[in-house]
Amino acid sequence: MARQTGIFRFKGKMGGLDFYQSEGVDMVRTKTGPTTQQYKNSPEYEGSRQASNDFGTAGGLAGKLKHAIIYMYGPALNPHINSKLTGIFTSALAKDKIHQRGERKIFYGDVSKLEGINFTANTNLRSTLGRLPVFSEIEKGKSFHFDFGGILTPPFTEAAGSRPYQVIIGLVALSEDSDPTVEWQESGMLEAGQKLSDLGQMELSFEGHQIQKVILGIVGIKFFDVVNGQTYSLKEGGAIGVVGCFVGGELV
Repeated sequence: MARQTGIFRFKGKMGGLDFYQSEGVDMVRTKTGPTTQQYKNSPEYEGSRQASNDFGTAGGLAGKLKHAIIYMYGPALNPHINSKLTGIFTSALAKDKIHQRGERKIFYGDVSKLEGINFTANTNLRSTLGRLPVFSEIEKGKSFHFDFGGILTPPFTEAAGSRPYQVIIGLVALSEDSDPTVEWQESGMLEAGQKLSDLGQMELSFEGHQIQKVILGIVGIKFFDVVNGQTYSLKEGGAIGVVGCFVGGELV
């Protein structure tokens, strides 16, 4: 690349040269890479097209999951969560041994890579809760348990301190071919210092059976301030993440 000098400065492509601006400086470089038609049709770029298709699939799944979590939780999500999820889905799709590259499906990939994902920027769900609840299937593809019975300590984050809190459980059913199916439920308000085991087993179900989809169990926690009898949700200190995955009725 080189810097443009002189009275006249160009932008665009001409004669194999690419004229452009970078950080306010007029530059020129030799045009490289395949043409659009070469990329779309040449056998030489088949591998690149396949990788691009799988990456697009991963990005689509990442967007669906992100918006499902925003719907359930909203505040304090990691601003980089979309790129993080795209990388995880790309890795999971690569394990699909049924379909060829460029046509891979998350249902046949390694969705265990999704377990343990944290969606918040500065908190970790496992650390906040002390341990993760047990996520289990009651009715294949439809009903699930979140068992908090083994968590014998109250949650804690430094930002939240000793405040009342609320737990959110959610189910997200994902596939490439449809919008996600989302169900969620909030617990009642728990007092500061109250053990999570008091929640026992919480049950959540889809309205219908989810076929050929990846089902993620989601748990979140929010902390609250109470001022003059009014309750306010804190934007800091909470956490939300994936506690388990099912595919075709089998716990991953």
